[in-house]
Amino acid sequence: MQQRIGHLVPSTSCGTERWMTQICSPLGVETAHPVARAALPEYLYGPALAPSQSAELTRAAYLLAHAGADAVVWNGSSADLHGAAHARAAARRIEETTGVRASTVTLGTLELLAHRGLTSVALVTPGSPQLVGRLADTFLGEGFKVTSTTALGLATPREAAELPVGQLRRMLREADPHDADCLVVTGTELPVAPVAALVERELGKPVFDGARVAVKTGLALLGLRLHAPQWGELFAQAHHEAACCAQ
Repeated sequence: MQQRIGHLVPSTSCGTERWMTQICSPLGVETAHPVARAALPEYLYGPALAPSQSAELTRAAYLLAHAGADAVVWNGSSADLHGAAHARAAARRIEETTGVRASTVTLGTLELLAHRGLTSVALVTPGSPQLVGRLADTFLGEGFKVTSTTALGLATPREAAELPVGQLRRMLREADPHDADCLVVTGTELPVAPVAALVERELGKPVFDGARVAVKTGLALLGLRLHAPQWGELFAQAHHEAACCAQ
């Protein structure tokens, strides 16, 4: 029976859906439809879920539950802004609503880095320097070394999603400080997927972006592996990688 990964995305998202079906098609895994959107505030501080966040997560997760999702991944970067504890709280709330395993892009990224023994990261965000500073705090709080931060200063999700891939490829090369184990590109809007394999060959290190990590995390929640090196090193590993979920 075909399995479904439910992707819970921010209300402003206009990027991540482009890659879900393309990457998963060899496995016969589909995205649960409709993709549920949640209007969560980006600037709430602390690990706990505010009542408004909890209600919005419940509403959106309920849609995915009724669409038959077998696993759910929260794609928003708001969990990155508040740290891993906040991301775990969000995953638990989704699990309580849907009755299936859930995780977030934040938790998936942290688990992938830890599993592969990558300890130093170069952070890239489409947003502002203030935003990338808060994202760095999340990784520092989980014991990773942040060797550099790059804020591309793009004003809107659409601007990020429509960035020419050639220009993005150049930006990612310029963001590499050489002493980082990998590049972590936060958010799901930037079109990293089609150039990931090429950039990784050029830099000699893996690149993790939110959109592909969301797919990888969903597959791991279902216990599935995908060998598709055309989508980058993230889908070229033969070993099993568990997805981090609520703890």
